[in-house]
Amino acid sequence: MKRTGCFIFLLALGSAGPVTAQCSRPGYCVDLRALSAVIGYGSARITNLGSTPDRVMQGVNTRIDVHIVSLLLRGLPVRTYDALIGDFTYGRRTSDSLPGLFAGDVEGATGFQATFGYQLLAGGELGGVTLLGGLGWQEYYHDIGGTTMSGTSIPLVARVEIFQRKPIVVTAWKSMSGDPATGARVDVPFFRRLMLTAAYWRADGSADVWNNPSNTKTPGRASLLVLGFRTAELQ
Repeated sequence: MKRTGCFIFLLALGSAGPVTAQCSRPGYCVDLRALSAVIGYGSARITNLGSTPDRVMQGVNTRIDVHIVSLLLRGLPVRTYDALIGDFTYGRRTSDSLPGLFAGDVEGATGFQATFGYQLLAGGELGGVTLLGGLGWQEYYHDIGGTTMSGTSIPLVARVEIFQRKPIVVTAWKSMSGDPATGARVDVPFFRRLMLTAAYWRADGSADVWNNPSNTKTPGRASLLVLGFRTAELQ
């Protein structure tokens, strides 16, 4: 049988080292160190809505990070890290229902959040600790029971990797322009390429309250808490 190459799609939870696709022809493979993923519990909120109570949801969080540029630049004398981010949470609204404007109006029972972004960092190792810094871009959207909020920011990002083979990773960011935003994430090695992850961020933006009779935007604050598991990132 003639072989023309193959792509091996593996989520590297059970591998002790980097996962690289194997194939019969050079140039036809995908290096899966370029991907990392998260699955876990997510709790999203829209707050600071004046007299409107906080809108809260809880559900399942999933995230995919793609690290293509970091992989291509591995030959440089400096360490680089990049991530093209897609983060989603879907679940049930857990906050009390808002009264409707008209008879029969019922607030939605579900919630959804989506965050898209990109970051590119560079740095080096100092005494067994890797320090990286750079800029990013993020756009976020919350919809909890019909109350929505969105915003965009350009954050300054710092990343610290403690230890080398299985590092503890701490990432923090703060907005430099756009809507104010701050956040942090901690990843701790758990089993082979699986890590425990905890993340929290909050950002200001523009909200549209479900039962607002004027249907106008109002300032608000979105936040997200994530607790779960993460596959180890490109090292």
